[in-house]
Amino acid sequence: MGAAVTSALLQAAALVALVLACAIPLSGYLVNVMEGRLTPARRVLGPVERAACRLMGVREEDSMGWRRFLVSALLFTAVCFAGLTAILMGQGRLPWNPEGCAGLPADTAFNLAASFVTNTDWQPVAGETRLSYFSQAAGLAVQNFLSPAVGLAAAFALLRGLAAHGTGKLGNFFVDVVRAVLYVLLPLALALSLVGLWQGTPQTFEGYETVQLLEPVAIDAQGNVVAADDPAAVREVTEAVVPLGPQASQVAIKQLGTNGGGFNGANSASALENPTPLTNFLQCAAMPLIPFALVLAFGRMVGDRRQGRALMAAVLVLLGVALVAVVAAETAATPQLAADGAVYVGDLGQSAGNMEGKECRIGVGPSALWAVLTTATATGATNASMAGMTPVGVAVPIVLMGLGEVVGGGVGTGLAALVGFAVLTVFIASLMVGRSPEYLGKKIGPAEMRMATVAVVSPALVILAAATVLALAPTGAVSTSQGGAYGFSDLLYAATSAGANNGSALAGLAANTPLVNGVLGVEMLLGRLVPLAAVLALAGSLAAREPQPSGAGTLSTASPLFVGLLLVIIVLVGALTLLPALALGPLAEQFTTVL
Repeated sequence: MGAAVTSALLQAAALVALVLACAIPLSGYLVNVMEGRLTPARRVLGPVERAACRLMGVREEDSMGWRRFLVSALLFTAVCFAGLTAILMGQGRLPWNPEGCAGLPADTAFNLAASFVTNTDWQPVAGETRLSYFSQAAGLAVQNFLSPAVGLAAAFALLRGLAAHGTGKLGNFFVDVVRAVLYVLLPLALALSLVGLWQGTPQTFEGYETVQLLEPVAIDAQGNVVAADDPAAVREVTEAVVPLGPQASQVAIKQLGTNGGGFNGANSASALENPTPLTNFLQCAAMPLIPFALVLAFGRMVGDRRQGRALMAAVLVLLGVALVAVVAAETAATPQLAADGAVYVGDLGQSAGNMEGKECRIGVGPSALWAVLTTATATGATNASMAGMTPVGVAVPIVLMGLGEVVGGGVGTGLAALVGFAVLTVFIASLMVGRSPEYLGKKIGPAEMRMATVAVVSPALVILAAATVLALAPTGAVSTSQGGAYGFSDLLYAATSAGANNGSALAGLAANTPLVNGVLGVEMLLGRLVPLAAVLALAGSLAAREPQPSGAGTLSTASPLFVGLLLVIIVLVGALTLLPALALGPLAEQFTTVL
């Protein structure tokens, strides 16, 4: 292993260790505030919580069964979807629009609204060119708080189901959403946005500014940027427009809420959204912070912290394997870039390896780390072009997304998927030894198995269905920058990103077309709501069961053996489901490159 790879992996390990250290106390805080326990934060913000609940006509003691909880979540999502669609289509007649952006077409608005209410944040258009400040701040940024709050509510409903003693109650959905926003997301986002503002991220409602370039550039006949003295130049450019707007506030919550949608098309590769090494480090750390804390909160809620540590061990193993693979691939570059060893690709003295699509001020190692974390946590934000990654650097993120958000995952949804795999593992392991399956003292029957199976398998089925529709679409309806294996990778990545509620893209797909907008919009809704319904049904069924005392032959779900079995089931069910599709895209491209 080269010195550059070792250095990048040590930096990644240090960041993950720091996030874990912060996630431990945060997990206790999450349990306390979501369960309504008296804390310093609740003493200060309690009146705001009570006022918000009174405004919505809900009471903390009005605990819901799983059906009512699910209906509440679906209605809330539908209202958010309708409101955001109206804002996007009518932004031309709404305030805070200094650049005069027109309303979006119906298919684009549908796709973008479905994206942000499902915590996907796939963006078919660039925000700085097509969206007003009102759409960004009152539309997208608001959903960046509400969609992860729904995920947090679903996660705690599942945890209450596991911890309940035959009550069948999961808490109140609306109270959970208020608490998630008020006590968790707002304080953390405020702190991170202040750091971004301090480091240079804009936060203003003033219009865009035109500035003089330090060195003129030119445009050729195809619209490419070239040097000012290039013979192919047809027009010299001496000025540039700097997009301003309320960016710092949106950047903070896009990372903390595992949303990922940027104010600018370049996302966190933009020097406006991510101006310094400090902001790059903090944004990278913000992505797994709440998901990791939720995994540890699992152990606190069920009264056995070993359970949370066991699930976290599985998460860290998968994350570590992914980090090693992507960092090694990006640092080594490709045979074409290295010219079979004839071209120096660097070492510790410079940013080494595959610099295609990377920001020079960020480099290969931090870009590879970010790519893994953003796809493992269902965030989707990028600080480098995913299209510039090596074939391995594309295949690993697709696998991470296809696993069903278990490697950290989105806020709430990742933990739910991980518990679903744990239930499936318990069932299979118990059958192998002839025992009745049970998890944390709760018997696992046919109903629980059906719901757990739907929760872990439905994302992959939705992904493959959407990829099939895009691949079989009529000529001209779906366009990619290239054909062959790379073109199929574009389609597969887009379908995987949408179905896994991630939102990142390879950028080779012409995203803003009626067919793509429609297919991916429906996929995003199904990829979010079908597993959500299955998880809440599982939670309700578990909540109705009385826990049974453990016996001598009870399978320990906090042992290294269980962690190993869980990893095997995740790989078999999650990763291998997408293997045939991967073979047609990134793997075929990798073998073609090597040979």
